[in-house]
Amino acid sequence: MAEGISTLIRSSADTENRLNLVRQDILALIPHGPVMVTAGLCIPHRSTHQNAMFRGLCREIADHWNRTQAEPTTAEAIARDLKVTFGVISTEYSPVSGKRSPRLVSTTEYTVPQMAALITATLAWAADNRIPITDPRRP
Repeated sequence: MAEGISTLIRSSADTENRLNLVRQDILALIPHGPVMVTAGLCIPHRSTHQNAMFRGLCREIADHWNRTQAEPTTAEAIARDLKVTFGVISTEYSPVSGKRSPRLVSTTEYTVPQMAALITATLAWAADNRIPITDPRRP
């Protein structure tokens, strides 16, 4: 027995068939307890290729930094600093403090365009700081 149901509907022509399948799954779940059904837009998250590219850029930047600067750093520290500077920051309410505070959004939550913007900003920052970046399209 599945713990949950998920289906992707890409077109109105696909709707009836998908809803019939979901209906069957819901009916099978009902004897086991209350069932919650939600629907929303499917927003694709960043791709693994985008993540690999960003992490590769951070490694190259850290390697260059460690060859040319007195204070060493790591690829993870570079990634964090770039995300703080160019990435997505959200605010969350804390019932403990009664205030909203900023939160650095993990790149696993980025959409494809958000990750593309972070990569573009990273490349521009590296160019502005004369940090050579190899072409990722070259083997």
